[in-house]
Amino acid sequence: MLYSRIEQDLQANDLIHVTLENNYNTYNFGGKKMLVLSTASWLGGKNDFLGLLILPVGGMCFFLAMFFALIYLLKPRYVCTLHITLS
Repeated sequence: MLYSRIEQDLQANDLIHVTLENNYNTYNFGGKKMLVLSTASWLGGKNDFLGLLILPVGGMCFFLAMFFALIYLLKPRYVCTLHITLS
């Protein structure tokens, strides 16, 4: 498995057992294997800046779309008005 998720809360000094297997050999090209433990929130990773930036930008896009739709409904702009007379 390339990734995993711990579904329970961990406290300080909790012991975690990890089993590493050599399924993908990295000796041929001098590669390294690493184990990274990280936390994630409902916004994504540890850095909440991107999630907090996306929420106002999405809200602004929604309100601008509603504003332009209202303008279009109140004062529609016609593409072309042709008056053809046949004689």
